[in-house]
Amino acid sequence: MKLLDFNKVLCISPHPDDVEVGMICTTMKYYDTEFDVLCLTKGGAKGFDSTNEQDRRKEVDTVWYSINPHNVNVFHSKFDYFEDTNEPGWINYIENEFVKKNNYDCIFIPTGDSDDSMFEHKFVNRFGTALCRFSNISLIEYRAFSTLNSWQPNFFVSVNGHYERKLKALSYFKSQNDKSYFKKETLDSFHSNFQCSKKGLGLVEQYKIIELFGGEIN
Repeated sequence: MKLLDFNKVLCISPHPDDVEVGMICTTMKYYDTEFDVLCLTKGGAKGFDSTNEQDRRKEVDTVWYSINPHNVNVFHSKFDYFEDTNEPGWINYIENEFVKKNNYDCIFIPTGDSDDSMFEHKFVNRFGTALCRFSNISLIEYRAFSTLNSWQPNFFVSVNGHYERKLKALSYFKSQNDKSYFKKETLDSFHSNFQCSKKGLGLVEQYKIIELFGGEIN
């Protein structure tokens, strides 16, 4: 089964855990779509995130290894922090090393602008339109922990049948286990949407389609 008829997509994760929190059930459900997960940094801003002292990139690899998906490829950028290059440097790196070398149907980015409280997510969100400027690559935002209530998703993927595996996989982010947003009750709330619940979808992963080329919403 393919996600929106996409063959191959790029999922950009500003930090270790962003794509995993927002999308891991989607990758399990749509096993005929190939997902390239690109983790850009080893953690939050240099000198301000104490969890950077732990190997969070290894945690990312362990999370994906725990579910052993045949359709997910995990990559880590050559940079450790966002400060290691500027915005054009990041865009050129992703474009030359990934977009130009792969026939992506879509790029997934975190929320941004006034819809996200995390400045590094806003920074990465700006990459999206630049990376899609030369071809008909679709662009979709995924929900992150820092996404605000002002954000209005328009595409939902039920996590029924995959949610418990997701919770188990996320437990391998040992550096984050003491954070309130990694508690089960918070994760349940994160995956809740009133309209989806009313229509019987249960818990969901949430997205906002910015541009869609050639796909079909089934």
